[in-house]
Amino acid sequence: MKKHTGFLYRSTYILAIFSTGFSVYNMLATMIYKNQIFIERDMFSSVEILILIGFGLILVFDIVSILWILLRKHPSRNIVISDIPTMVFGTLCLVSLPGEKVMVDEIGREYLLGWEVLGEWIILYIFLTIQLTYNLVILLQLFRACNAQYGEGKI
Repeated sequence: MKKHTGFLYRSTYILAIFSTGFSVYNMLATMIYKNQIFIERDMFSSVEILILIGFGLILVFDIVSILWILLRKHPSRNIVISDIPTMVFGTLCLVSLPGEKVMVDEIGREYLLGWEVLGEWIILYIFLTIQLTYNLVILLQLFRACNAQYGEGKI
């Protein structure tokens, strides 16, 4: 079991780094390249492909991080009460991913029609900020878990 837990820890750690990077990239790229993303719709650009890869990695990270929280072992061998809010936060991020996709679609549709899209941008960035915050919380927990294991001489 320890071998699987170590693999899950490393996978979560790598995904956390990439997911956080892509979260920041997606937040910046959608604003910087909004004309390229929402107006020029002939074919996928490299920016759009990177954004799509980023959202895919975020989805995988959310799932793997929740599994890591559920399967990691604590000294008491039980789930810790402080893990419950983190799992709820992760579930919120999973639920908000379809909302992010809907907001991007709405921005694209309304942007082409010349409508005001400020409300959709605000909602999208609230969702993206929630995801980025969750990524940082998991990274912090991963660092703490690593330090705790290092202190016990398990690494």
